[in-house]
Amino acid sequence: MVHRVTTKSWVSLAGAPTPDVNLALVHDGDADTLAAVLEAIAEVGCPTLLMLAGRATAQANTLGPAWVSAGSMPFMRADITATSRRRDPRVRRAGRDDLDAVSAMLGDAFAMTAEVAAVPLHPVLDPQADMTTWVLEDQGEPVSTVMSCQVDDAITLWCMATPQRFTRRGFARALLADLMARAEADGVRVGLLGATPAGKPLYDATGWTTVEAWDLYTNGQTANFH
Repeated sequence: MVHRVTTKSWVSLAGAPTPDVNLALVHDGDADTLAAVLEAIAEVGCPTLLMLAGRATAQANTLGPAWVSAGSMPFMRADITATSRRRDPRVRRAGRDDLDAVSAMLGDAFAMTAEVAAVPLHPVLDPQADMTTWVLEDQGEPVSTVMSCQVDDAITLWCMATPQRFTRRGFARALLADLMARAEADGVRVGLLGATPAGKPLYDATGWTTVEAWDLYTNGQTANFH
């Protein structure tokens, strides 16, 4: 994997053959910043979902013909105390033994194979990783998952996934409420996330608001944006 973070951009490339797990964000209008991100993507040679935010959106016409619009992603924020918060005994932290189960859930929810979904999961499930993967089990079966990362008093959420056969049963809502309760207990005040079209209704209903929209471009074919 390639993971680079600066004050103007970040790049997280798993190297898998789908842009939905190879992500890059530029939020500064500096042309050199975008050029450096595009160079990193070219070096890895994987299809990528490129997000342009803030002043970077004006540089879309410099991307070249390989990059096509994939719509937009709402970037959302919540004050933790304004969200639904309730601990749920069915929620636990995932470990390496959960690789197959979490990969299957991500694959189902994001229209990719479990093998592809497993590629970025390997480092995340490391006990020393900065990100944490959570699983909600119903009657012993994993039915919903989400990743989180806490920095100071803020938490970011990634890859909330509930397989289609388990949707509309309140599992994702319960998992999110449990995570917000844990975050509040850890001193978190603010939550941040980028929402997919499938996930946004849940966030809208649980105290999250859209701050801005990130313009999406891809040099591959994304299953989750259009």
